[in-house]
Amino acid sequence: MARPLEELFAARGCAVVGASRNPQKAGHQILANMVAAGYDRGLYPVNPGGEEILGFASYASVADIPGRVELAILASPAASTPAVVDDLRRRMDERGDLLGVVCSAAGYAEVGTAEGRAHQELLASFCAEAGVRLVGPNCVGIIDTAACVDTTFIAGIVHAPGGISLASQSGALGAWLLMDWSATPAGRVGFRRFITVGNMADVDIIEGIETLGADEGTRVLGLYVEGSPAARRLVEAAGVAARRKPVLALKVGRSEEGARAAKSHTGSLAGTDALYEGAFQQVGVQRVRSPRELSDAMRAFDALPLPRGGRVFILTQAGGPGIFCVDELSAAGNLAPAAVSAKTKAALRAAAPPIASICEPEGHADITAAATAAQHVDCLEAVLRDDGVDAVVFITVATLFLDLEEMGRSMLARMAALRAEGIDKPVYPVILSGNWVMPCRRILEEGGLPTWDGPDRAVRVLSLMTERAAVEGRRP
Repeated sequence: MARPLEELFAARGCAVVGASRNPQKAGHQILANMVAAGYDRGLYPVNPGGEEILGFASYASVADIPGRVELAILASPAASTPAVVDDLRRRMDERGDLLGVVCSAAGYAEVGTAEGRAHQELLASFCAEAGVRLVGPNCVGIIDTAACVDTTFIAGIVHAPGGISLASQSGALGAWLLMDWSATPAGRVGFRRFITVGNMADVDIIEGIETLGADEGTRVLGLYVEGSPAARRLVEAAGVAARRKPVLALKVGRSEEGARAAKSHTGSLAGTDALYEGAFQQVGVQRVRSPRELSDAMRAFDALPLPRGGRVFILTQAGGPGIFCVDELSAAGNLAPAAVSAKTKAALRAAAPPIASICEPEGHADITAAATAAQHVDCLEAVLRDDGVDAVVFITVATLFLDLEEMGRSMLARMAALRAEGIDKPVYPVILSGNWVMPCRRILEEGGLPTWDGPDRAVRVLSLMTERAAVEGRRP
């Protein structure tokens, strides 16, 4: 029986084959990422030159490392596979401590050459015979922020703990999200685990889904799927995970051209898109339409409570963006304007500027550009206290006389006070626009509240969360 993938995250001792002193080389960045992640269970650069790298003594081969080595990360070229396999085989013969290999290098079966296929078969055969798990080849790697493991060569990752996990058949797609998260207003997005599988010579996307789906620290699971020859098993694994937590899938290859591109990328069989669409719906997996939507939704599911229903109040300081939001709400299909009580309308009129438009139409208040930071927050509290409101989309645009930073701090304090009273509803702040509002967005995001730069993005995430809430509500 194959070793569980969990063992790789807990590995004691890690050799980086192809480590380099050159910061532009993958072998350098992998070592730097393991250091940045906080890995302290034994790091061993492997480089024939025997040079010290990032303060670590380097070894000519994995077999020469005196300490325990349970994980080997291969950043050396595919052409070096025969020599690397000989080295790993010697290690296993003499020490027998290797549990897993992560192969980041490309140039294997995905290139379609006889040489590439032969190198992959050699590496995979050795791992299978030795009882060693293989992630890749042609993958970015794995990350576990709790276990302080980062085998990737992605620069600029912020290893902030959180409840988001991602299983991806594309390393570049995963890298896109991780690097994007470091460029958010707060400069980080907390996440739990990250698995890319590359050519799936051993560990495949299905095992990645199963591992992350069963992980107690994962609160929301994102998937990037190109395809699998075992499509039924893939859907079943995602469905099992979806019974435990939200599962969001970005399935590409929707078009014939996209399916061909997926096959040329990692050799994946995309499968009929309509079959995946229907199967995902049946097992409770929610499909997203873009990497941006996947990122938005994972962040929201991790940080916000699920809405009790689809009754939404739009609280806006800007007329045009508010009207656009009304249209988006109407198009969502599972959302509706929240009809608030006469008491709430009176509270809104008392809190907002005299020229504000309150509930015309229902579920919408335009408090106008005259609203101060305090008026924004007072109106938000009035809406959140209404029993007929399940969620709030909060829209504001920067003006010279609006203290956005004070508004952000006050919002967080007021929402915390409401939670202490038992009022905990999702709020989706849309703070427009550009660099001018970054200090406010940073305050909110550092306080645990995701922000958006457009109402359409916020409404789409709210629709997904409402859909999930309905699914959970139907379960016994």
